[in-house]
Amino acid sequence: MKRRAILFGGAGLVLGGCFDRPCHERNPEQKAFLDGLQALAKPALASSNPLQIEEAAKQSIALAGKTGVFTDWCGTLTKIEGNAQDVALTIDIGRQVSLYAFNDWALAFAGSVADLFTRSRATPPPGLSEAAITALKTLRLGERVMLSGRMGEIAGSGLFDLSRLLGKSAAEHRQFLQTPRFVARIEALAASKQK
Repeated sequence: MKRRAILFGGAGLVLGGCFDRPCHERNPEQKAFLDGLQALAKPALASSNPLQIEEAAKQSIALAGKTGVFTDWCGTLTKIEGNAQDVALTIDIGRQVSLYAFNDWALAFAGSVADLFTRSRATPPPGLSEAAITALKTLRLGERVMLSGRMGEIAGSGLFDLSRLLGKSAAEHRQFLQTPRFVARIEALAASKQK
């Protein structure tokens, strides 16, 4: 009898692990945001209509703006650049969807793109709070993290996502819809307890 219980109990754990929801689907607000992005991108990409693709990219950015403050979202730390003062990081928050936060304009914009911005227009970042930078020092690349912050806002500036720049082609809008990356202010960052 005990042998059967162990056998069935072990099988239940294995099957339960197979059907466990992905990290980014556990928070209802995060799941709603990702579902909204997918609902905008799928029909636009399937249409192969450049105007529909451009409109879907704009609506995706508007959706991020409406999301505003987020709490206890789950993601994977995929990139850290710079140093403690001038840091930029990328966190995947869903399948091919990531948040980008930076504490220095130079890390955010390279080459000719930087010339499009006047530094006096908006206060410089930081996109990561002091608490987030302190926590970042204890994390590894590829580690699952819990994060809180604000979408599309770096230290209160009116910074917009790179896809809002004028002159983007249909191919660039298509690329954005396939792998959207949003600017965010990260207030809190911690290693995820759940695997």
